[in-house]
Amino acid sequence: MAMTQTQLADAVAEKAGLSRADAKKAITALEDVVIEQIGKAEKVKIGGIVQIEARMRPATQEREGRNPATGETITISAKPASVAVKARPLAKAKNAAPPVSAVQGR
Repeated sequence: MAMTQTQLADAVAEKAGLSRADAKKAITALEDVVIEQIGKAEKVKIGGIVQIEARMRPATQEREGRNPATGETITISAKPASVAVKARPLAKAKNAAPPVSAVQGR
């Protein structure tokens, strides 16, 4: 089951020796900073855990293509530009992950 924000705040408060209110403020501040930086299309690295970035996908033009099953010529429609937010786990997160056998047994 996923950890709730309150559970996260409690865990941070316990590890850092803070009150629950201070831990919630710290988590909220971290969230605000991350959202602000992503809004500026900047990469954000949170410790050695995760890297978050906004990636711009350019628009594509309408083009001719081929149906691989029939060989028939088709028109592939144009796609508008879009932005995708990607989160990539870093070494600490990968090393903390349980082995496959532990996850399959659930």
